[in-house]
Amino acid sequence: MLTIRAVPPRDDNSLLAAYHGGLRAHWARSERALSQGLATMGRGGWSAAERLLLPAPVRQSGLSMRDRKGLHRLLNPAAFPFGGNPLKNKQLFAAKAEGAGLPIPPSCPVVAGNLSDWLASETDIIAKPSFRSKGQGVERYQREGQGWRGPSGAVGDTELRACLLDLWRKGGVIQRRLPTHESLAPLSPGALPTLRVVTCLDEGGLPEACDLALRLSAGGPRPVDNFNAGNLVLGIDEQGYCGVAWRSAEGRPDALERHPATGAKIMGAAVPDLGEAIALAVRAHRAFADFTVIGWDVGLTCAGPVLVEGNWNPGTDILQLVSGRGLSDTRLGDLYRHHLAHVPVERWQGAQVVEWDRRGR
Repeated sequence: MLTIRAVPPRDDNSLLAAYHGGLRAHWARSERALSQGLATMGRGGWSAAERLLLPAPVRQSGLSMRDRKGLHRLLNPAAFPFGGNPLKNKQLFAAKAEGAGLPIPPSCPVVAGNLSDWLASETDIIAKPSFRSKGQGVERYQREGQGWRGPSGAVGDTELRACLLDLWRKGGVIQRRLPTHESLAPLSPGALPTLRVVTCLDEGGLPEACDLALRLSAGGPRPVDNFNAGNLVLGIDEQGYCGVAWRSAEGRPDALERHPATGAKIMGAAVPDLGEAIALAVRAHRAFADFTVIGWDVGLTCAGPVLVEGNWNPGTDILQLVSGRGLSDTRLGDLYRHHLAHVPVERWQGAQVVEWDRRGR
């Protein structure tokens, strides 16, 4: 993971002022000069893609992807080294969540050596590589006759086992694909819809749910619902109903009231088990209390909310898109400022202008 802290001489809002101001105050003159030079070269702030996605008033009070990476490194030091990060290493996440009694998709205990027995009782599975994000590398396999069908076509049992064992040895997980809640099935064909719940420790150190976004599959062969994979994201009103859905159209957000593949009406649809899903995210944060802020993906299944994964460096663009507000003007922004004010001096001083982390470091 590459992090570049390009800090301009002036800030657009109070959240950036809290983050950049702390860096300026604790960096040596040479570090400040390098960082400002990178900002002048356009290596910080809003990317061209974000400028298309978010309107100017949102950006004025917002947090860009480049800035939030460095900010989250300060707030979530437990993320490093990556190899021991349970919000990056999917096998560690599954073990920790299961140990805490949190509902997660049933997984194959490959370590017990019974992959063949587990597969014999399964008909629809998801294989997820570790140390990846944004749905990259996620593949679905469905039983077909005596074999399976995957993203590249038919595959036999022996070939599939070899593929899954290789994925597991690299830290990946193999899970049962869970059915979507019946009320959302027409709105998310092809992938389990997930509720993104961003939780942050409050001023008293307790987890608080601060922001929500519902992600829906637009259809197609990929078993993911990520916005940057061509899928839909939307906000939820105070009564628990879906707002307008957003989809990227040549980089620009396109507002949709109906699903582009099924025609089902999205806007105004009730989100099932919303309270239970939010409560699950808050409960999960208690089990991962070493982290200040976490972005949870909660699957909305027929059997109720299920914890899919947690993210130590949750994206903020989709939150700002669906709410129409920059992060600085939100409750999450308030808590970011609170925690930045309490970052230890040595952590500020250890924050480098350019940082690169390999998987095991």
